[in-house]
Amino acid sequence: MNPRAARKSRSRKASPSGLFVTLQKKNKMDIFSSFATDEALENEGKWFPLSKTAKIKVARAGNPKYQSLLRAKMKEAQLEYSSGDEADQLAEAILIDVMANTVLLGWEGLSYQGKDAAFSVSMAATFLKVKDFRKKVTELSGNFESYKVQAEVAQGND
Repeated sequence: MNPRAARKSRSRKASPSGLFVTLQKKNKMDIFSSFATDEALENEGKWFPLSKTAKIKVARAGNPKYQSLLRAKMKEAQLEYSSGDEADQLAEAILIDVMANTVLLGWEGLSYQGKDAAFSVSMAATFLKVKDFRKKVTELSGNFESYKVQAEVAQGND
């Protein structure tokens, strides 16, 4: 019997009807180690390199501060009752403001139009107005893999 056929014969058994039934594997997916995230890291942010000399500190999108501020700003602007270009522009401005206050939490090694840029919420908003930078921050903040509980903790080896 060839090795492939031997493997197949070990993983299947004949049922009373004569059909083969695949046996359940012993290794199962652990939901905690696959999906558990570090809430402190999500809220306080994580450093991500942008280049050899630049990095940004990003909190996870949807963190409690983000949710609270976004809800308040949307309610204040009454966007749920608006539509059209003006509403879209207002929604974008609100998103930028919320991200500047709750998601983009710091940076090192960045400049803006050739001038060094110290971190501030207003400078964060300026950076986030650059749509592709905002897209990068959104991508980083939305990737749950970046905020997962460390492997040793997830496996109970802490």
